[in-house]
Amino acid sequence: MNITQENTSDLTAIIKIELLKEDYQEKVKTLLKDYQRKANVPGFRPGKVPFGMINKLYGKSVLAEEVNKLISDSLNQYIIDNKIDILGYPLPNTEKTTELDFDTQEKFEFFFDIGLTPQFEISLDDKFKVNYYNIKADEDIVNKYLSDLRGRNGKTSKPETAEESDKLFGDFVEVDAKGMVIEGGLKGSSQLKLENIKLKTALTKFIGAKKGDQITFNPAKALKSDIEVAALLGLNTVEAADFKNDIQLTISEIDRTELAELNEDFFKLVYPQDKIEDEKQLKERIKKDAEASFQSESDRQFMNNAVEMLIEKADISVPDEFLKRWLLENNQDKVTPEQLELQYDSYIKSLKWQLIESKIVKGHSIEVKEEEVRNHIKGYFMNMTMPGSEENDERMNTIVNSIMENKEEVRKIYDQLYDKKLLDFFKSNIKQVKKEVNYEEFVKLATQIK
Repeated sequence: MNITQENTSDLTAIIKIELLKEDYQEKVKTLLKDYQRKANVPGFRPGKVPFGMINKLYGKSVLAEEVNKLISDSLNQYIIDNKIDILGYPLPNTEKTTELDFDTQEKFEFFFDIGLTPQFEISLDDKFKVNYYNIKADEDIVNKYLSDLRGRNGKTSKPETAEESDKLFGDFVEVDAKGMVIEGGLKGSSQLKLENIKLKTALTKFIGAKKGDQITFNPAKALKSDIEVAALLGLNTVEAADFKNDIQLTISEIDRTELAELNEDFFKLVYPQDKIEDEKQLKERIKKDAEASFQSESDRQFMNNAVEMLIEKADISVPDEFLKRWLLENNQDKVTPEQLELQYDSYIKSLKWQLIESKIVKGHSIEVKEEEVRNHIKGYFMNMTMPGSEENDERMNTIVNSIMENKEEVRKIYDQLYDKKLLDFFKSNIKQVKKEVNYEEFVKLATQIK
């Protein structure tokens, strides 16, 4: 057997495998003798069928199977032994590989195209700067949180008709300009606070509405922000910013809440561990909690911005023609060439990030160990039992062992801890340009990220 590699560009190569008779004949002969021992042919006792007959019956298929297996194993081993870092997997080169004739051919030549992983460098020096948005809770946000707290702890009723301060529950469907339901459009169940409607003409449709009424309106025009649109339609803020159609809401229930009074009992109810004496102190505490809850969104956006910048700075070249062939073959009957062209840029961006991520992870030994996963699970259940006793420790270990057997759940925890480590690495090694914004400003900035 002879295996050679010829580079056809900086990022592609052809591997040629030349297979001679001596490479496969002994294995084929052994397999055919095994067939001879087991063959059940009329007119012959078991094990007494002439080898020539067995060869005539099965020789061609056995030869083809063995040649294909030998080629596959040899190709994979060659890539491993020569430490060739490839993209995807090798593709048969149908132009160079001639049609095979297993009846007469003894020497076989196979050609495979491979895509080579590009070489690049990542430098996280002081010149690499990424915006980090500290989201501040402004007065509108604090008042909204306070109103929600008062509402959740107030007295509720089910009136016959809706007023401006009520909350409506119902089912919605996406409709076109003529009010016709859009097939395959958005639909679902949701709730709508009428106080979130800024457009007076839309609000008047709801005032006096009753259970069972159907009301058509445009969320993008009627509501105060993309945040409210996202909450109503069950979308993220980016998707909500792109939603422009009307919806038809069928009211199933009307809720009216008499807000809880701002007094000492209410302060103790919502923050029992704090000594809050007046509305000012309560708003200060709400502001602190709100800004703490925004940190995960700030972190996520920082990570997104960092990834975008890393992809841009790395300037990675990829073998486009090879990758398109590989993607079509890997997704046969799932993706057409036309669909691939539309999705290709998105795929390549994802691939480039995978390459960058892999280099960072290997270069800085970022990993998640099994013990970290076990400790994470223990921490989650710690509040359900009193630690310290042997009985509770055994119970906790039983719970952890049970969850560790669930591969899907363990993978999710691994991913969660891994993402946290990668975020911590970025926050420690990338210069952050701190910018203070309110939530409305943050949402607008987030939707501008491509």
